[in-house]
Amino acid sequence: MIKPARLKIGDTIGIPSPASPVNSKKLKRGVLKLKKLGYKVVLDKNVLAKKGFLAGEDKIRANVINKMFANPRINAILCSRGGYGTLRILDLLNYKLIRKNPKILVGFSDITALHLAINKKCKLVTFHGPMVAGDFSKLSSYIKNYFLKAVSQTKPIGKIQNSKLIGNWKVITPGKASGKILGGNLTLVCRLMGTQFQPDFKDKILFLEDINSEPYQIDSLLAQLQLVGILDKVKGVVIGEFFNFGPRKKDSSVSSKRQIFEDYFKNRHYPVIYPVSCGHGKDKITVPLGVKVTIDTYKKIFSIDEAGVK
Repeated sequence: MIKPARLKIGDTIGIPSPASPVNSKKLKRGVLKLKKLGYKVVLDKNVLAKKGFLAGEDKIRANVINKMFANPRINAILCSRGGYGTLRILDLLNYKLIRKNPKILVGFSDITALHLAINKKCKLVTFHGPMVAGDFSKLSSYIKNYFLKAVSQTKPIGKIQNSKLIGNWKVITPGKASGKILGGNLTLVCRLMGTQFQPDFKDKILFLEDINSEPYQIDSLLAQLQLVGILDKVKGVVIGEFFNFGPRKKDSSVSSKRQIFEDYFKNRHYPVIYPVSCGHGKDKITVPLGVKVTIDTYKKIFSIDEAGVK
């Protein structure tokens, strides 16, 4: 895997909107937080663009990503927000350019599509982590600390401590395993199945999270991963927050969140833990995708054992 250079005080962060339109007030607050942390900020001129549920035309959004990777004055790229539409720009990106100009790329949710496509095409470590409008606008110390550990230091993050808002993770299947972590939003992982942007999950530690889903929806997505063989190929599973996950109406016949996960992950030959503080919740760690991690349920450890930057 190619690793980008670490982010230093005084470096410049570029902010694009690859998916849905962003709230200008939240964006402004997030930019101020980044500046207070000591970084310079470059906002793309199209960052507030709107076209229905998209932040502007596909070609423009893709070109912004290409230009930011090509711009030598920009050291890192933090997405303004997620939403919808990142899938539409994947075949418009210049992956040779991105590979030749490795930079920190941070985002989650719909940005999972970018992470997985870049992993497949460029073998570049990218970062599943906070975004400018939604997270930096109301920056918690938990988010800040893990973000800085991930992007600004060349030593591994080490053992992950869950946010107090979630509490300790639980074991679905015990065991110990190490491997490179890969994944993100479950819906987007499944959207890429069968495309040229589907990465290889063999021997990986699979990481999954999602939002606003009913039990039957999560069940069908996990069934898809099972049917294409991914759940048989991985070495372990880290289940993050499944935010606002549950039936819209009270129904005693609907399976619980844990039951659905157990249906697919109980008694596997590898360890599975849930929930880890990463996803759409208030607090989230920043995960360098493509680096070595370890799950050890006997010692109650989930650790990131390799730095994502150099």
